[in-house]
Amino acid sequence: MSEGEQTGWTRRAALGAGGLGLLGTAACAAKPTPRDEQAKDGPFQHGIASGDPLQTRVILWTCISGPGGGYVGWEISKDRNFGELAGSGQQLVGQNGPTPVKMDVGGLLPGTEYFYRFTRNDVVSATGRTKTLPQGRVDEIALAVVSCSNYPAGYFHSYAHLATSEPVDAVLALGDYIYEYGLGGYATEDAEVLGRVPEPVHECLSYADYAMRYAQYHRDPDLQAAHAIAPWILTWDDHETANDSWKDGAQNHSADEGDWATREAASLKAFYDWTPTREPASDQPRSAFWRRFDFGDLASLTMIETRLSGRSKQITFDEFPVPVDADPDDPEVQAKIAHFEKEVIGRVDRRMLGDAQAAFVAETLQSSVASGQAWQIIGNQTLFTETRSPDFMASLPGWLKWMVKRSSDLFYGYFQRSRFHPLLNLDSWDGYPAARERFYDRVKASGANMLVVTGDTHDFTAARLRDAAGTKVGAELGTSGVSSPGNYSSIKAPGVNFGKLTEAQNPDLLLHDTSYTGYIRMKVTRENVLADYIATSSVKVPKWTAETEYQFKVTKADIERL
Repeated sequence: MSEGEQTGWTRRAALGAGGLGLLGTAACAAKPTPRDEQAKDGPFQHGIASGDPLQTRVILWTCISGPGGGYVGWEISKDRNFGELAGSGQQLVGQNGPTPVKMDVGGLLPGTEYFYRFTRNDVVSATGRTKTLPQGRVDEIALAVVSCSNYPAGYFHSYAHLATSEPVDAVLALGDYIYEYGLGGYATEDAEVLGRVPEPVHECLSYADYAMRYAQYHRDPDLQAAHAIAPWILTWDDHETANDSWKDGAQNHSADEGDWATREAASLKAFYDWTPTREPASDQPRSAFWRRFDFGDLASLTMIETRLSGRSKQITFDEFPVPVDADPDDPEVQAKIAHFEKEVIGRVDRRMLGDAQAAFVAETLQSSVASGQAWQIIGNQTLFTETRSPDFMASLPGWLKWMVKRSSDLFYGYFQRSRFHPLLNLDSWDGYPAARERFYDRVKASGANMLVVTGDTHDFTAARLRDAAGTKVGAELGTSGVSSPGNYSSIKAPGVNFGKLTEAQNPDLLLHDTSYTGYIRMKVTRENVLADYIATSSVKVPKWTAETEYQFKVTKADIERL
């Protein structure tokens, strides 16, 4: 997610420096999260995990927390008590800990729940639950959608709720699994009080830095519990490398921090080492992280990569063509802004996906529709739907504008620029409208019933997706952050709802809630997708509650709020 949101101001720095119970998640009181007692001082202090499930395979992951070489054993069984094994083996680990370990286990049955565990020197790890993908006729699946877990920003209550709720078939993690900042960086202002100071204390630059950061996250008991309850299907966004990353650099990378390619390679090695993911083929670059997962004849899931393999550099509002105090009714001003949006932001050669991934997406959509799958789900990082800023100067109370003017020229300039209704975030697909239209063209050509699930924003969103001509092409469900602060979260403005103002400006944006942390749980059937938006209580205190704050139903025809 963009640190500056490409609106000419550093939004996150400024803002952060019952229900239907579709899946048994409506209103959860504070519960203890299941925790591995041996994780306190044994060899499995970093937990266990599974991921990237296929019909007959799944990745199993753990980390040997201490030094010393030797073997780690693994077992997998349909029986929670491991009375009959479906597979077992050993893997040699190196001398220096902590040492991540993962194996691609095959020979499994489709659509089957399994339990797994690891052993090391007669010590047995916690038991994890995983599940292979189904094949053939499938009537229903349950998925969870998470994003943006910032360790120093607060506790991982969404992971705790996920771990103590009805198990899902898979968890879709849509990026920002870690954050690269050091102490004093974004959302670290409470880190010392919370006892969540980032490790290392400085910004991650090298492999050792990124690995240490992943190791810290994996010691979190709520993340461990969430990994142990279901297989995860992960992708990265920008913070696994650096804020606002693109194919050849990042906003949060400067020349004095070394070579970008070296930093990117280090961050990707750490990502693959520390997550239960299947790496690209040896003849492919490590950034070629686009994959397809089939849930029988019910749905295909296409996980796209929109950062490192093809993305053009972001346009920023430093290039905005008129002063922020210009007259929005001046025809010359309007013409300059229209030219900026069409010829600069809208340049046809600006890309989010490279050629190889674009071809993969087109083929996946076509083959999914041809095979009769009811849904084509896209796992996506940044917001797809066009979103424009409301006119804050016209809609906000005078006292708030006065306070902002006195406290922040940059912030007040953003409010002034909002009079032109600019696109809200040029790091999202709004900054690449030609690329988005090409994506929509592929959807329309295939006849796909597309549902996009999105992270990044730290806000709950839901939208009806339309192309530039106004034709409906799908729906989008956007999750809030696990712990990263919502936009506008630090503005104490009673009676002001920034999300509602944004919804009013964008008719197809059915929800834009900036006030909650949380995640989404989905029940997918042939007829519809029912989504529960689970909002958690403050991430600044260890005790938590969670409620189903919003619910949406998606059909092939439309999306509606329940």
